[in-house]
Amino acid sequence: MKKLLSTLILMFISNSAVAGWTEFSGSSNDGSFKVYYSQVTVRNQNHVIRVWRVKDYMKPQVVNDVAYLSERSLLEVNCKTKIFRTMAYSHYKQNMGSGESMLKNSNPNEWVNISPDISSEVMRKFYCGV
Repeated sequence: MKKLLSTLILMFISNSAVAGWTEFSGSSNDGSFKVYYSQVTVRNQNHVIRVWRVKDYMKPQVVNDVAYLSERSLLEVNCKTKIFRTMAYSHYKQNMGSGESMLKNSNPNEWVNISPDISSEVMRKFYCGV
């Protein structure tokens, strides 16, 4: 079952490029990146939403000697308890989640509290209607 979920998440990472992206005001204050969310991919179940996010960098980011300009991730946000986690992500060589995928991870992170000063809080307020 876990392998099936991982395969499906990676498949959606590859196919979510067709989703329309909306820039959120939670982008960086210094202009180093912009954050986009897809309204098309929102799922809501028992106070929990799932939404795709693209973080688009103005300058290449480097992890383990691999450079990338964007990361696409599937987030899960609990509207009631104000916690979130990353379900899966992939780093891309080009902006807006395009080009070669440089790094993928489909292991869900632990739930963490949403800080009021990050883009996840902006997203939570928008999608949760709070």
